[in-house]
Amino acid sequence: MPLPELDLGLVVQYEYRWHRRKDAPTADKDHPACVVATFRKKSQDDTEPGSELDQYVVYLPISHSPPSDDQVGIKLSDHAKRKAGLDSAPQWLLISECNIDLWPQDLRNLPRQPGRFHYGHLPPSEFRRIRDAFVERYQAKKVLQVRRY
Repeated sequence: MPLPELDLGLVVQYEYRWHRRKDAPTADKDHPACVVATFRKKSQDDTEPGSELDQYVVYLPISHSPPSDDQVGIKLSDHAKRKAGLDSAPQWLLISECNIDLWPQDLRNLPRQPGRFHYGHLPPSEFRRIRDAFVERYQAKKVLQVRRY
């Protein structure tokens, strides 16, 4: 199965690196993560005029564990979990930290589904609510970032 088309609200399986482990060589576990923003910029190695732009992604982690005291998360509704292709157990999308990475670097196969990298999409209304809360925190400089590129 080919890679999914990069879209806002897309939920993928990703090697998310928690900020508390930002210096570790690898993530402790792969997680579902939501694409909350994308941007393009020229590669640092590429100074040729007209060269291709790299695609970057801002990922927010999704976890079955409730946010700890130093984290902020939004509990996903049953409808959102169903639309996104996630299981029915309680889940939170954390907006207090993010990973920024090149697309499609560090995507992982879904558990027991070789060749499939995405679960689905968050419903537009729920995605907008999450995006707006994340942007508010980001603009207030209250988001911990791990740059993976």
